[in-house]
Amino acid sequence: MIESIRCPNCGAIAERHHLSYLAQIKTQCDRCDYLLITCTRSGHVLESYAPGLPSEPSSIKPLAARITSFAQTHSNNSRKDIATFKI
Repeated sequence: MIESIRCPNCGAIAERHHLSYLAQIKTQCDRCDYLLITCTRSGHVLESYAPGLPSEPSSIKPLAARITSFAQTHSNNSRKDIATFKI
């Protein structure tokens, strides 16, 4: 039996194959290459592969950071170096 489900990795339409003759359930997604094969008897994962999701080109933004170091004197005349981090 083949069932259409949402991919747990990317949310696209994926397939879940119920392989009773092997006592396995195989979930696969062609969009993100997700794969999960479990044993129906024990519930153990037999094989799995879940790649990271690619970023959309429009959502990639460069990160600019500036670290400034300065000395700070406390009331007991001890000096501590402090750094600020601004994005």
